[in-house]
Amino acid sequence: MLFVMQPQTRINRHEAVQSWADPQETRTPAAADGSRRSVDVDEVKAAIVRALSERSALPPYAELCELHQVLLSHIEVLKPLAADRIDGLDHGTVAWDGKRAKLDSIPYEVCRGLGAGLQSAASHVQSLGHTLRFLLENSGVQGRVE
Repeated sequence: MLFVMQPQTRINRHEAVQSWADPQETRTPAAADGSRRSVDVDEVKAAIVRALSERSALPPYAELCELHQVLLSHIEVLKPLAADRIDGLDHGTVAWDGKRAKLDSIPYEVCRGLGAGLQSAASHVQSLGHTLRFLLENSGVQGRVE
């Protein structure tokens, strides 16, 4: 399938921005390795609940490692979708600026790793849970079935 992409110019608060329009099609997001993966919203929500659940004791490190990998895989899939939607907002607005700043901080949070101890691992997993919730809310996949 061949798509011809043409530049679009839109006026944002103080400047004209020229961008290339994506073809309007339903797509399955591409992972970093180029493979296509569908978004299972229920699975993403379950991972968020696991990451943000309050516990009286810290979970085993192995469980945190497994949850960390699950969160990272969902973040990898949802980040481009959220970026597309956020970039569609009026640039320079408070909403765009706040969401863009959060989106730009995600690569640094992801590469940080779990840390050496159980407490740091639990804290990092919880932080990734909040990040994944942000991506889910801003990706637009909650309203469509895949």
